[in-house]
Amino acid sequence: MRRVLFFLFIMIGGCQIFAQENAVNLSQNPASLKWSQIKTPHFRLIFPSNIQSLGERTANVLETVYQPVSKTLGKNPRPISIVLQNQTSVSNGFVTLFPRRSEFYITPPQDYTLLGTNNWLDLLAVHEFRHIVQYDKALTGSTKLMHTLFGSNGWGIVNSLAVPNWFAEGDAVGTESVLTHSGRGKIPTFDMALRTQLLTKGAYSYAKAVSGSYKNFIPNHYVNGYLMTSFMKTKYGAYAWDKILEGTYKMPFYPFSFSNNIKKVTGLKTEQLYKNAFDDAKQAWETQLKNIQETTVSPLKTAKNKFFTQYEFPQIIPDGRILALKSGLADIQQFVLLDKENNEEKLLELGIFNNAGMLSTAGPKVVWSEFNFDVRWGQKDFSVIKIYDFNTETTKTLTHKTKFTAPALSNDASKIVAIENSPENKCSLVILDAENGQEISRIQNPKNAFYLHPRWTENNEILVVKLLDGKKSIVTINPENSFEKELFSPIAENIAHPVKVENYILFNSGVTGIDNVFAFDTKTQKRFQVSNRKFGAFNPVVSTDGKTLYFNDFTENGNRIVEMPFNPANFLPFDESLNKPVKFFGQMLVQEAGENLLKNIPNQAYETKPYSKANIFNIYNWGAVFSSNSNNLNIGLSSQDLLSTTAISTGYSYNANEKTGQFFADLSFEAWYPKINLNYTNGQRQTDIYIDKSSPRDSLRSDKWNQQQMVLGVSLPFNFTRSKYYQSMEIGVNTAITQVSGYDLQDRYLSESFNGNVNSIIYTFIYSRQLKRALRDVAPRWGQSISFYARNMPFGGDLNGGLTSIQGSMYVPGFFKHHSIRLRAALQNQSGFKNPNGSPNNKLYIFGSPTFFPRGYSYRAFENLSTGSVEYRLPLFDPDWNFGRLVYLKRLKANFFADFGQGETNYNWTETQNGKTVIYKGSDKGNFTSIGFDFTAQFHLLRFSQQFEAGCRGIYLTNQGRFIFQPLVIDIGF
Repeated sequence: MRRVLFFLFIMIGGCQIFAQENAVNLSQNPASLKWSQIKTPHFRLIFPSNIQSLGERTANVLETVYQPVSKTLGKNPRPISIVLQNQTSVSNGFVTLFPRRSEFYITPPQDYTLLGTNNWLDLLAVHEFRHIVQYDKALTGSTKLMHTLFGSNGWGIVNSLAVPNWFAEGDAVGTESVLTHSGRGKIPTFDMALRTQLLTKGAYSYAKAVSGSYKNFIPNHYVNGYLMTSFMKTKYGAYAWDKILEGTYKMPFYPFSFSNNIKKVTGLKTEQLYKNAFDDAKQAWETQLKNIQETTVSPLKTAKNKFFTQYEFPQIIPDGRILALKSGLADIQQFVLLDKENNEEKLLELGIFNNAGMLSTAGPKVVWSEFNFDVRWGQKDFSVIKIYDFNTETTKTLTHKTKFTAPALSNDASKIVAIENSPENKCSLVILDAENGQEISRIQNPKNAFYLHPRWTENNEILVVKLLDGKKSIVTINPENSFEKELFSPIAENIAHPVKVENYILFNSGVTGIDNVFAFDTKTQKRFQVSNRKFGAFNPVVSTDGKTLYFNDFTENGNRIVEMPFNPANFLPFDESLNKPVKFFGQMLVQEAGENLLKNIPNQAYETKPYSKANIFNIYNWGAVFSSNSNNLNIGLSSQDLLSTTAISTGYSYNANEKTGQFFADLSFEAWYPKINLNYTNGQRQTDIYIDKSSPRDSLRSDKWNQQQMVLGVSLPFNFTRSKYYQSMEIGVNTAITQVSGYDLQDRYLSESFNGNVNSIIYTFIYSRQLKRALRDVAPRWGQSISFYARNMPFGGDLNGGLTSIQGSMYVPGFFKHHSIRLRAALQNQSGFKNPNGSPNNKLYIFGSPTFFPRGYSYRAFENLSTGSVEYRLPLFDPDWNFGRLVYLKRLKANFFADFGQGETNYNWTETQNGKTVIYKGSDKGNFTSIGFDFTAQFHLLRFSQQFEAGCRGIYLTNQGRFIFQPLVIDIGF
């Protein structure tokens, strides 16, 4: 029964949001970082002390957006903490309830399709605060009751299950598009993939659009949600979602409450809303394309790609071939070389690529940037420059622990210009030596303008896009004296990727509603349109002879590298008055607060105070929650500080198996270089044991006893990721002290204690190295891991024993793409079976084993144990089948395995009896072999965005000659 309940719990309850003990996932800043805070009427900003001016400005921005962003959902949120993170090179932001807060990663992105012409933190303020409003909107009716009873766990689970994720992100994108001058709804690239899909393939089913696919590229929930939420506001009023959410959260437990409330407001089911919104968008886009006369292009030949694949950022190498970045559903990011002879050559797979929207080659070299990570601090990472030499076929990391992105080689490949975004939020153009990565000079930027996509010109000047005060321009800069020249006046247009070809500057722009390549003539000061493609053209580069233009052209199968003659006489005239981009939020400007809410930001002075990292108590969860193993029901409190250094939980835990309860307290402190974990439990235990010495075994006895246990652990986690392999290592030492009293039975299980103490120390070492995975991979193609575990009793005690285990695992490619073979092996020694004279030890204590055991058999303890396993994992079928509203079946996959195990305990001792020496020998041996299969399905229930996985496992126990079958959740059999 317990196993069935566990299976149902994971299937329906959805996992980790209910977990108590293992829900904590902390990521910290360096311990030396000092923090400050600003309190406003609605926010508390917490930020590193060296960015005080940024904290002050962000405080004013947030107070400015508070009322307009809240307006159409009819909810003014309670005060909330905002944490500004400046140690990372990642551009991101999020809102969470665990505990309730928002975090802004302050580094602006080079991705102009995300940033547009906005200030990065302004964009985050509008988008993330809309999420805060959405969360607080849920505090009504039954959802408010769940929050009252269970804290953030109750609040979060209802919110995530009642309302689909496309609403949250789509609504936030719509809000940013209305209230800033350059939100994603105004950037054609944002909806380009969906636009292309609708105009070439048509709309997928609603279930497929919201759940995704392993065989087709599905535009993400930001795009789908933006169209649907904007359509709703335009057709049914700005306050339509207010009414829908109000009804949904009052009674959220009916699986289709959200859809029913949509129907109450609009008369449409969710599926009908989806269809109408997409039909409306398709019609608008078809109208947009009616008058387009496409420029003719010739695609470069590529490998035959069965699935959606991108080829981007073409660059020309000396032998005339085209270097491109390849990625897709079936491939991790890699450089490939293309030519006109139908050849595609794979060059190398990349590490954690920092996509700056460009590549740069010169001579036999190409440069790019990748993310590297601090060894210990999860909130601190770097962006380093790498260079590949085609002559020597070697890759070199030029910089270390830097914040560089968008590197570009000079024409002679001797220097690199790169953009640096410092932790102090300063943007700089830095000139580096291309041989050793050393800094040569730094260009002055007194107004702290934001730079994008630098390039060198033929006369060694730097060509770059400059963003300042919501407008962009293209400028040239003399690196010798930092003299800057604007090529044209700044404009509120999202331009990017400038390239100089003679007297022309080529660049990307979506000003017409479709991204294309444009040209600016520096002699005549006239602008032209170079490409006129239906879906999107980007990232131009001209051949060395100046006759051919290459760029990536978007198609229904992804970006492709195309070519066309480069002939200025064929450029199209540019008339800005004819530009009529499609906007799905036009009426929303009138309904909401009006465009460009942040044109004028107040300069209200707020007091700045130090923020102490000693503020470790921040209770966010209370009441009853299930533990991670589903046998326990915990009633208690959970706390996590806002800087994610300390997690504390305490309460009472009831064990359904033993029908006993214990008080518990857990502390995880990770502010220092070593992590410290402390666990304490105190309560009753119960066991049932047969006391018979021989058959028949019919004397079952029960007993309850008191047990106290304290576990203190120190560990060092390390992140060594520097390439296409994720690498991590952790070393740990734990001491466990267990005290038992009130145990009245004469016998015991070897894993339980008589009255007295059991004190042990645990030593652990884990190392893992795994290749990045493409979406279609069922497991890593390459990977290795090794773990060491030792536990002993150096302080003595009433019992004795010890365990040492080492196990390793290896992934290698299968026979076909996306298949994977996993090999495992383990050796274990469990000491204490014998007394010093070799006789059986009746004070043996059996520790729990970390070693994997052949599937289908119950674990047995031996003095020496060896195990091995071979697995072959593969995808079977990606059906994308929809069974009404109940189930969307996404993938079927299989795993075939063979497990082996051998254990042995030998006894050999002598005793003197009646003056005679008696020799005793005995042994306990076991051989365990099983072969079998796992068939699992990945699917979505009731339109939940959370993907589930379940299936069945069949095992043939060769020793016993019988089959057994088990239900399977992920890879856990029951």
